[in-house]
Amino acid sequence: MDTPPSPPVPTRRLLAPGLYALAAVLMAGGLVLPLFRAVHTFSQMQAGALAVITTSAWSTRFQITTDDILERPGAPFGIPIIVTMVLLAAAAGLLLARRRPGAWLGQLGTVFAAGVVLTIEMYGLGQGANEQTDRVDLTTEPGMWLLIGGTLVAAAAAVVAHRATATEDWADPAVAYADTETPPSGFAMPGAPAPGEVAITVLPPDQPGR
Repeated sequence: MDTPPSPPVPTRRLLAPGLYALAAVLMAGGLVLPLFRAVHTFSQMQAGALAVITTSAWSTRFQITTDDILERPGAPFGIPIIVTMVLLAAAAGLLLARRRPGAWLGQLGTVFAAGVVLTIEMYGLGQGANEQTDRVDLTTEPGMWLLIGGTLVAAAAAVVAHRATATEDWADPAVAYADTETPPSGFAMPGAPAPGEVAITVLPPDQPGR
């Protein structure tokens, strides 16, 4: 006897995991692309002297006019970014498998991502407030925009996952009664249907005079 095909997965069940996975991919862009670029102008030095500082998740790159480029380790933003990616990817996997911890894990990853982005943004704004230079032109690079976009996508996924968790499970009898042997319409009896199946309770006819 052929096994009946599995019912198709509703599209709404794939929305939250897909958004969390997309958020993790966007956050990964912040690991490899520059975050900020600050151009400092010095009047005390020769005319046209500039100092270009490029900040990434792993290092800070210095270049003064035509001199050699100096690159040194910077603030290790890459570590919290990786932690954020792991949280969001784990939430996507758990939600796809319909595991309830995926909802709160995704919310945790979203809050953590917002904290990481805010910290990096404050660090970048600090570079534009250097009093030792006459002028500072601060530019937000693609890596930072990807981090911001990933955080917004994760926030949208958290909202979708919360609404789905609050309404979807109890709307599906196969899920609502998956952890009990009592059928939806009565008490478990010998030979009762398997969990998730619908049982119909038949009452005996009323006797005359009752």
